[in-house]
Amino acid sequence: MEADYDIFEIVSVFRDFWLIDAESYQRRYCTSHGKALAPGYYVANWPDDVRVRRFDLQAAFHGPFESREEAQAALEWMRGLWKRSKEAAAKALSPTHVANAGRNRANRHKGRQIDWGWGGWKPWATGFPPPVERKIVKATLQ
Repeated sequence: MEADYDIFEIVSVFRDFWLIDAESYQRRYCTSHGKALAPGYYVANWPDDVRVRRFDLQAAFHGPFESREEAQAALEWMRGLWKRSKEAAAKALSPTHVANAGRNRANRHKGRQIDWGWGGWKPWATGFPPPVERKIVKATLQ
């Protein structure tokens, strides 16, 4: 049976390589350093791309905390950081930013970014006007 864990879970380590998960099941765990965790409460979390969350090498354990309340406070703080980073990533991939990124790639010349003469390329969302391409004309004196 596989449990459907949230990205963050509070677990209680009660002896070497055994813990009690958020659903009150006893589970075996392992760590990347191969050593047992000290008894106490931990916040376990997994990378976003992990679909089946087990207490294996992909899990990170943060703690130990002396009480469940301390672990809950740490979990809420970590979840807040995670949400803010997700929101920042979503803003970074907004349609305006993606359109500008494509335009920026299209305006590269021999691996160098074109110098627009007014501080370089800036996303439109910053309030700067879209760049106007300047043509360099070489004139020869006769």
